[in-house]
Amino acid sequence: MDKSEHKIGIIGGGFDPVHIGHLIIAEKAREEFGLQKVVFIPAGIPPHKKVFFASPSQRMDMVKIAIEDNRFFDVSSVEIDKDQPSYTFDTVSIMEQEFSISPIYLIVGEDAFMDLPSWHKYELLIKKVIFLVAPRWKVGQTEDKWYQEYNKDLRYHFISAPYIEIASSYLRDCFYCGKTVKYLIPDGVLEYVRRNNLYGFENVERKNRRGL
Repeated sequence: MDKSEHKIGIIGGGFDPVHIGHLIIAEKAREEFGLQKVVFIPAGIPPHKKVFFASPSQRMDMVKIAIEDNRFFDVSSVEIDKDQPSYTFDTVSIMEQEFSISPIYLIVGEDAFMDLPSWHKYELLIKKVIFLVAPRWKVGQTEDKWYQEYNKDLRYHFISAPYIEIASSYLRDCFYCGKTVKYLIPDGVLEYVRRNNLYGFENVERKNRRGL
């Protein structure tokens, strides 16, 4: 296949931890828009103050485990290898060079998409990518639709995917409180969390021992 026919998607995030919502959105985007590859990019040093609960290498490992059975998925350490804040514009530029392809398909949540005007170099970014937007609100709930009358350079499509209300913060709270996360994250990732005692997993085991 000629490189001009390739379609590469990227999906970034903390992945702290990665969960089935990330995987479903990536797979639906791949299928609907004919992407040859979807690259997961764990966040390195975010430009806005944010605390990660697992280390960069642990978040990278969890993504590797989560995607190992999908030949169309890959993972990149392009952001976590940097010793300075990572901006989407810079990451996209690096991926363009790595794959010798443009535009890149950027998979984002609808909440992040709505905040696009606040992104670093967003006016240049929208010339580089085609946004594939994952639904974050129920039908009719979204009020701010600035993008409908925005810059002609903005290219976007909404992904025909189910509305999935799962957040990594919710999963971390479940671990901390000793509640189940079964079916919400891949079994391999759950085993990794247990083995490395992440997110207060000992609380889950304590409850299991008590038969709760």
